[in-house]
Parts: sequence; C-alpha cells; structure tokens
Amino acid sequence: MRKVFKSSSIMVGQRGAALIVSLVFMLILTIIGAASMQSATMQERMAGNARNVEQAFQAAEAALRQAEDELSQTSVGPFNGSGGLYLWCADPTDSRVACKAPDWKDRDLKGWKAVAADTVVGVSQQPDYIIEELNTFADSSAALDSDKMSTMAFYRVTARGYGSSDRSMVVLSIMYKRGGN
Repeated sequence: MRKVFKSSSIMVGQRGAALIVSLVFMLILTIIGAASMQSATMQERMAGNARNVEQAFQAAEAALRQAEDELSQTSVGPFNGSGGLYLWCADPTDSRVACKAPDWKDRDLKGWKAVAADTVVGVSQQPDYIIEELNTFADSSAALDSDKMSTMAFYRVTARGYGSSDRSMVVLSIMYKRGGN
C-alpha cells in the first residue's frame, strides 16, 4: 500500500520564494554587467582620443621642425602674406596683405604652408604651418670693432597637426631667433 505524504506547513510558506530571490539576483548581476561594459567602452574611447591627440601633437611637431629647417636656410622667401609667410606689423591700420594677421584658429585659412606629402603617416591630413616675421633688431652682443652691423631676426612659427580623425587638431607655436648680417 502506498503512503501519501501531506505537505507540511513549512513547504506552503516557501512557494515561489526561490524564484523571486534568483530573479532579483539576476537583475543585480545584469545591472553590474551593463555598468562595467559602459565603463570599459568609455575607457576605450578615452584611450582612442588620447591616441588621436598624441598623433596630432607629433604631426604638429613635424611641421615645426620643417619650418625651423626652412628658417635655417640662408634666405627665406618674401613675407608677403602667401605661402605661409606673413609680416607682423606694429600698426594695426596697415592695409598691406602681408600685415593681415593669420587666424590660426580658422580651419579654412588658405595661407598655411603644408609639409611635404607623406611626412606623417596615419593622419587624416598632413600638418601645416605659418611663419610670421616679427622684427629685426641690431645685435647688442656683436663685436664693436666689426665693420658690418650684426642683426637678429625674430619669427613666430605656428603649426597645426591632425590625428587619425580631423576632429583632433593640435596647434603649437614657437619663437625662432635667427642671427646674421
């Protein structure tokens, strides 16, 4: 003969409790997983942006080096407001084209001088630069017994570089002193 067991009162009080606890536990794990995925995605984006900015910085430095090489030559082209060569004019009302200060923040400015093609690889656009001739002064440290007057010329070089995306742009500027006769 078969015995029939009756459920005790302990079993009646636990109906569905394990299911509810496991569902709450699964919900908590899902929230933690989604938050960690979002954090990992954000960290990956930040690393990509940092890499873009570093590429743009290196590209701008390459443009500065090329501009310095150009300035170290015996003669530099005319500072007439074209080809990346500008004059700095003390008189703001001077209307000469060469005196118009280049707006280095303007991405569409046509007066930038581009570096040689494929100088920097992996960038969206090759870096470029402008050179502004500031002033020429007599060199006070020159020998007084010299027949020739020694001069020093000062230039401001502004370069901009781009990363793998054209949304990342770095602008660097240096002052360059060139001594000569």
